[in-house]
Amino acid sequence: MAETITQTVNDYVQAMAYADAGLLREVFDPRASIVGNYEGATEWLSLEDFIHHIRSSDQGLQEQQSEFEILGIDKTDDTASVKLTTRFGGSGFSEYLSLLERDRNWTIVHKLYCLNA
Repeated sequence: MAETITQTVNDYVQAMAYADAGLLREVFDPRASIVGNYEGATEWLSLEDFIHHIRSSDQGLQEQQSEFEILGIDKTDDTASVKLTTRFGGSGFSEYLSLLERDRNWTIVHKLYCLNA
């Protein structure tokens, strides 16, 4: 079944809200990089380091309310860029996801984010 860009983003937000390592591995390419500014420090993480970071934080330990809004999708052939805002556990983020379509499914290959003040 072909997965849409929007469904991939929905799955990503759900995976983040529940610190679901399996679902994170499904929506991200294993070679993906996760880069951003968090509390004044730049993080540059591999997917596995990112999953470890998410799993070791308070995120996902309790049922959390998550919010997100897709602000724009730019798609050309089998590539896409998604701009969105997210809120997890009281922290808001601006995020840019780069996606690639392979085998009729969209996969996140890069995440760039910043913590909103």
